[in-house]
Amino acid sequence: MFVLLVYSTLPLAAATDSTKRDFEADAVGQPPAGFEFARTGGGAEGTWVVRTEKGADKNHVLVQESADTTDYRFPVAVLKEGVYTDVTLSVRARPLSGEVDQGFGLVWRYKDANNYYITRCNADEDNCTIYHTVEGKRRAFLNQSVKVAKNTWHTLKVEATGDHFVVWYDGNKVLDAKDETFKDAGKVGLWTKADSVIEFDDFTVAGR
Repeated sequence: MFVLLVYSTLPLAAATDSTKRDFEADAVGQPPAGFEFARTGGGAEGTWVVRTEKGADKNHVLVQESADTTDYRFPVAVLKEGVYTDVTLSVRARPLSGEVDQGFGLVWRYKDANNYYITRCNADEDNCTIYHTVEGKRRAFLNQSVKVAKNTWHTLKVEATGDHFVVWYDGNKVLDAKDETFKDAGKVGLWTKADSVIEFDDFTVAGR
């Protein structure tokens, strides 16, 4: 009896680690499960609480509520589980208020509160920017002017592959940059600045 063994030459698909947080299972008035919270810079810690979407009868959202006006102050909410090198992140965000700033962002390759990548859009400045924060010092390496309407839902997405980062804002590619500051895997999360009060929803993480 002869057995013919056939080996496929097609590459195996890479496993994908994917998660989505819509906060519907989290209690209103409490911090969301599975997140840790920190702050880059000075001022008060952020206040991250699940609320019902402003102006809606339902739909849970995560809100950064602290309106501390310290300018160099960046509250972050980072998922406790999962570290990623190559990853696609997306979130819906709505800037509600802020006199100093109205900025919302995504964080990846997060080592600690002073070391990570971040891309953010700002409704006070009407732009999107990509930065690295090293030892607590933030430096921009690409910026693009875009209209960021206040009190309006927007979608922000970043695809990180090695040293290559591509950012989409409301479905349009706005930033395409390279940087080698952080090469190792890190955590992922959400970001605000100064007194920005921001609603977040549908935070999606897809590792590659």
